Amino acid sequence: MISGCNATSSSSQEKMQVIEADIILSDAVSLNQECIFKVHVTQGSSNVDDAQDVQFEIWNATTQDSEMLQADFTGNGTYTVSKQFSKDGIYYVQTHVNARGLHVMPKKQLIVGEVSEEEINALREEPVKKSNHQGHHH
Repeated sequence: MISGCNATSSSSQEKMQVIEADIILSDAVSLNQECIFKVHVTQGSSNVDDAQDVQFEIWNATTQDSEMLQADFTGNGTYTVSKQFSKDGIYYVQTHVNARGLHVMPKKQLIVGEVSEEEINALREEPVKKSNHQGHHH
C-alpha cells in the first residue's frame, strides 16, 4: 500500500513541475535564406517528447501582424520550424508550447538583415507597447 502511494506521489510531482522551453536562434539571420528555429522543451531534467502542440509565432517589431508556424518534433525534446525573411528588421519569435496540461510562451528578439541604431533605440524606448503582443490571437 505504501509503495502504491509513493508511485502516485512521484507521478503527481512530475506533473507539478513546470515545462521549460528554451528558444534556440541563430545569432545573425540573412535575408532570403532559410533559417531554422528550435525550441528545446523539458520538464525537470527530462526532455518532453510528447508535447500536444508546439508553434512558433513570428512578427516584425513595427507591426502587429504575426505568422504562426507549426513546429515539427525532431527528437530529444526539440521542435523546429524553418522560415525565410524578405524584410530587414527586428522580429520577435515566441513559442507556444502545450505539453502535459501546461502552456508556456517564451519570447526572444531577433535581428534580420541590416537594422539601424535608430530602430534599435526606438525599440528600447517602447518595450511595454511591444510586450503586449503575446496572446492576442487566443
